[in-house]
Amino acid sequence: MVLALIAATVCGGFALQWAADRRADRAFLLASYGPPREQVMASLSEPDRALIQTYPYYAAEAASCRDCHWDVYADWALSQHARANRPLDAELDSPAFVPERFHAHGSFTSAFRRVNGSMQMQTAGPDGRPHVFHPEFVLAIEPLRQMVIPFPGGRYQATEMAYDPGQGDWFNVYGDEDRQPHEWGFWTNQGMNWNTQCAYCHMTGLRKNYDPDSDTYETTWIDHGISCRQCHGDMNDHADAYARGGQPAPMILSTNQVMHTCATCHSRREEMSDQFAPGDDFHDHFRPTLPDSLGIYYADGQVRDEDYEYVSFLLSTMHHAGISCLDCHNPHSGRLRLPVDNNALCMSCHTPPGIRGATPIVPTAHSFHAPGSTGNRCVECHMPTTVYMQRDPRRDHGFTSPDPLLTRELGIPNACNRCHQEKTTDWAVYWAEAWYGERLDRPRRERTRLIAALERGDRPPLEDIVRVTQAQEIPAWRATLLGLLRFYADEPAAHDLLREALPHPDPLIRSAAVRVLAESPASASAIRPMLQDPTRLVRMDAAWGLRSGLARGGPEYGELMEYLRHVSDQPGGVVRLSELALEEGRLDDAEGWIRRLLRWEPRNAFGHHAMARVLSIRGRLRDAIAAMNRAAAYEPANPEHAFGLALLHAEAGDLPRTESLLRSVVRTDPQFHRAWYNLGLALAEQDNLDEAIRALTRAEQIAPGTADYPYARATLHLRLGDSDAARDAARLALAIDPDHPEAGRILAELPAAEDGQTP
Repeated sequence: MVLALIAATVCGGFALQWAADRRADRAFLLASYGPPREQVMASLSEPDRALIQTYPYYAAEAASCRDCHWDVYADWALSQHARANRPLDAELDSPAFVPERFHAHGSFTSAFRRVNGSMQMQTAGPDGRPHVFHPEFVLAIEPLRQMVIPFPGGRYQATEMAYDPGQGDWFNVYGDEDRQPHEWGFWTNQGMNWNTQCAYCHMTGLRKNYDPDSDTYETTWIDHGISCRQCHGDMNDHADAYARGGQPAPMILSTNQVMHTCATCHSRREEMSDQFAPGDDFHDHFRPTLPDSLGIYYADGQVRDEDYEYVSFLLSTMHHAGISCLDCHNPHSGRLRLPVDNNALCMSCHTPPGIRGATPIVPTAHSFHAPGSTGNRCVECHMPTTVYMQRDPRRDHGFTSPDPLLTRELGIPNACNRCHQEKTTDWAVYWAEAWYGERLDRPRRERTRLIAALERGDRPPLEDIVRVTQAQEIPAWRATLLGLLRFYADEPAAHDLLREALPHPDPLIRSAAVRVLAESPASASAIRPMLQDPTRLVRMDAAWGLRSGLARGGPEYGELMEYLRHVSDQPGGVVRLSELALEEGRLDDAEGWIRRLLRWEPRNAFGHHAMARVLSIRGRLRDAIAAMNRAAAYEPANPEHAFGLALLHAEAGDLPRTESLLRSVVRTDPQFHRAWYNLGLALAEQDNLDEAIRALTRAEQIAPGTADYPYARATLHLRLGDSDAARDAARLALAIDPDHPEAGRILAELPAAEDGQTP
C-alpha cells in the first residue's frame, strides 16, 4: 500500500473511483478487505509467488496489512518501493561478492569478497588507504545496488561503488570522477551520508535525530523500504476496528494530498523537517528546488542535474491541466497503468477529439514518424531519458517539446538530436521548422532566453522579465521568475511585482517573493505579515529575512531555530547558524559552526570565505586574509572571493592591493556593481577622482536602484568643485531613496541652482 491511494472494493476487486471533473479534488478510499490470498497468488507467475512468500521479510508493518489486502500487497512486494532499502541478504547479494572481484576506479581499487560467510568490501577509507568494511544495508534492487556501511557517531555511509545485477558487475556511480577523501562528496563524508542524503526516501517512519551539539545521529525507523505507513499514515485505528469485527474507517486524501505525499521523495528539495505525515502540505516540510537555482535545470525546464520528477511535473502544462501521478502510475506497483510503447497511456487522454480537455493528437501525423517506430512514441519526444548514476535511466516529467533552435542558440538539448545523434543541430532545426513552423515560436522561447541570459551573467531588461513573469499561468514557473528578480533587487519595478505576489494563493510564489524582498532592508514592513503565513516554507523565509528583529524566545524565533538545527548537518544550515550567531554577537558559536563545516570539507571555498568574515569581525585581520586567500585558491573562478579579499586589504589600509583586486573582479564579472562601487571608493582614496567617477557611474548603470552610488559620485563632484554635477547626483540619489540623509545634506548645503530649482 504505497502512495496514499485508496480505493473502494468493486465485485471483490480493487478499483479506483474517479470523479468526472479532472480539476476537482478526488478522494481515494481504502477498502476493508480485498480478494483472498489464494485468488491473488493464483494470478501470479511462479517466480513472483515464491518471492512474495519469502520477501520482503523485513517490512513488518506491511506484513500486518497483508492478510486483508493481498492484492495490494502482491503489487507492492514486487515494487521498487518495497526494496528501496533492505538488510544485506546472504542469498540475494552473494553474486556481488562471490567469486572475489576487483574494480579499479580513479586512483583507487576496490575488492569485493565473502570471507567465512561475511560479505566484505575493501576500499579507500577516510584516510585514503584501503580498509575492510562490512555492509549492513543495501539501497535499491535494480538497476543498481549501493551498499551502506555503519560508521561511528550513528552514521551510515552509502558507497560510491554499486553493483549492477543485470550486468553482474561493480561500477562507480560517479563514473570517471576521482573523488578524494578531502571532498564533500567522497563516500565516507557528509555528502554521502545515508542518514540525511538517502534514508528519508528509502525508509518508512524515519527520524534522522541529528544532534548538532555532538555531531552525531540516533536515527530510527519503522520499516525498511517504503511500506504502507509512509503513504497511508498511522493506520492503527483502521486495523483495530477490523480486529474488533467492525468496519474500518476509510482514509480520505485529496488528489493534491496524494501528490504531496509522492513529492516528499520524488523531488529535489531541502528537508525542513522529517515530520511529514500523509495529508500534510508538502511545503510545510520541504523546499523544492526550482529552476531559479541556476545550473540545476536547463533554462527551458528540462532536467539537468539529478532533479527527480515532482518539480519538473509542477512546471508542466500536464500538471497545470489537472493530471496527477495516479493518472499514469499504479501507486503500489509503481508500474504504468497502460503501455507507452504503443502510446496507449498518452492516447488515453489525447485521442481525438481529446479527453478531459487534452489536445487531440494523431501520433503519426503529429510525429511525422512511421507507426511503431521510436520517433512515433510520445515519450521519446516529450519525456526524454537521462541516465543518472551511470546505469539508471529516468524520464523527464516536464513534458517539454523539443526545440532544436534553442540548442543552436543556447546549447539546450533537444529530443531530436538525442535520438538522431549522427545528425547536426542544423538538420534538426530544418525539419522542426518544416514540420511545425510558427507553432514552435511559443512564449516559452522568450522565457528560456531570459533565463539563459541570467545564467550567463547577462542582465536582460527588467521590463522583459516583468512582462514574461506576469504572463506565466503555471505557478512554479512564475515562482521561478520571481526568484530570478534577485538580480534586480535594487530596482523599484522589481519590488512592485514582488509585493504584488505576496498574497498569491500558491506558497511557492509567496516564498519566492519573500526571499527576494528580504534582501532589501526597506522591504521589512512588507514581509513582516508573512511571519504568520499558513505555510511553514513562507514563514521560514520571512523569519530568516527578519531574523535580526525577532524576539529571542518568541514563537517565530523558535520555529526558525528548530528548522536551522534540523538542517545543521548540511553546509547551508551550518552557514546560516554561523551567520545568526555572528549577528547576535555570539562570536565563539559563529566560528565554531564554520570550523565544523571545514572539518567536513577542508577545501570548501565558501566555508573559508565565511571564516574570513568571522575572523575579521574578531579583529584577526591577518588570519582573515589568509582564510580568504584559501577561498580564492580553492575556487579561483568565483569573483566573490577576490572581492572579499579586496575589502580585507582595504580594511588593512593597503589601497594599491585593494585596487588591483577590484580591477580583477570587474574584468572577471563586468556586471559586479559592488566591485565597481568599491573600486571607485578606492580610486578616490588615492585622489584619482576622474577615474573614480567613471567607476561609480558604471556601478549606477548596472544597479540604477542603489542610492549610495550616485551619492558617492556627488561627493567626488564636490571635491572637484563641480556643484552642478554634485547637485544632479544628489537629486538622483534622493529620487531613488527620498530618506537618504547624506544626499539630502549635500543638497541642503549647496547654493541654489541657477535654473531656479530648489536644492
